[in-house]
Amino acid sequence: MTSVSIIAATFYGNRGAEGMLSTTIGMLRRHAGEDLTFNVFTYYPERDRELVADQRVSMYSSTPAYLVAVLFPFALLYRFLGFFRLRPLQRMLPKSVQALAASSMLVCLAGVSFVGGRTKFIPFNIATILPAMVLGVPVVKFAQALGPFNEPLNRLAAKIFLPWCNHVFTRGEKTQAHMKEVFPNKTFYERADDCAFLFEKSFCISAPAPGGLDGLATLDQHRAAGRTIVGVCPSIVVALRAKASGWDYAALMRDLLSGLVAKGYAVALFPNATRGEDMDKTHNNDLPLLLEIYEGLDAETRKYCVSFSGSLNIAQIHQIIEASDVVAVSRFHAMVGALAAGTPVMVIGWSHKYLEVMQRFQQEDMVLDYKRGEIGVVVGRIEQLVAEKASRKATITASFPAVQALSMRQIEYSAKLVKGRRA
Repeated sequence: MTSVSIIAATFYGNRGAEGMLSTTIGMLRRHAGEDLTFNVFTYYPERDRELVADQRVSMYSSTPAYLVAVLFPFALLYRFLGFFRLRPLQRMLPKSVQALAASSMLVCLAGVSFVGGRTKFIPFNIATILPAMVLGVPVVKFAQALGPFNEPLNRLAAKIFLPWCNHVFTRGEKTQAHMKEVFPNKTFYERADDCAFLFEKSFCISAPAPGGLDGLATLDQHRAAGRTIVGVCPSIVVALRAKASGWDYAALMRDLLSGLVAKGYAVALFPNATRGEDMDKTHNNDLPLLLEIYEGLDAETRKYCVSFSGSLNIAQIHQIIEASDVVAVSRFHAMVGALAAGTPVMVIGWSHKYLEVMQRFQQEDMVLDYKRGEIGVVVGRIEQLVAEKASRKATITASFPAVQALSMRQIEYSAKLVKGRRA
């Protein structure tokens, strides 16, 4: 039986990562064989196992402690025993190591790695791919941001470990330029768009949140009453950055929702990172922020604001986006989901990655830096988005095939690799 290992994404928590993970599994099964099995190395192995009933998908830990204390040292031991053909002893090693060793390839779904200014994450970036390299398993990095490689440590790590990858797909022209600077005459990397642009709801294999979409009926009532639906997806990441900068992101969101309702809109308030059972956790969890925003609204605004909660999976989140006329988001993969659905979108973000993607759809004028998120500007952009809804939807839809084609590069490459090793 042929297996593929995947690392740096989870089903639980960051649902953008779930979208990439579900898409990778679904597309590789479609293009490399429905009988493929998968080993998912995840931060949340127990939670992910609870969410995914498909027994052809195995879950193993990829916490930093597990990578350093178990996966890497036992990968070394597995390889050492292999030199002496000590198969019985290899079979006594952790199942995670055996599963990785038997894989046709390791897909790394990290959104960013070896990124400038994030030196403390370099050991983790290395630890996610090094065990596979030790075992001789091909490593393919799906579309992700890398560089710049200005800091000596990051540059050294990139020069050592990235060429060991079988292939690296770069997300955005800036990343491509960073790679060309360090590897000017190499061919182990190429451009690709985020694999989540290939997502189909049928790919979703995680359990949905019970009653998670009950609010759609209320949105239908608001639309029937003549109100345009504006989807709003806040981000705990932006909220924490705003707090560090000395301003209150949740208050801005409340002002935004009140302003939209006052102008006659209805609002769908939804998350893109959900850990519904862990409301005291803010890492990979927008739900506490949504609760803070919603509970701070006045009664009149609440009347026209539907707040979606619970451990919504990626398919449910896409349904909320599709139920909105336009959306305003602070989450990267909420933006990707909106563009994939042809839903006009405005972004309040902080990284060039938002701008690069929106440029692919000729929507760069709808990207605001989170530091300049004055309420009047945001409401004004949303009103512009609503007024230009038809033309923007047409432009987004026309741009989508080229983006999907670029995204397919990583699937086609990986399917060919799996088929070659299967043969």
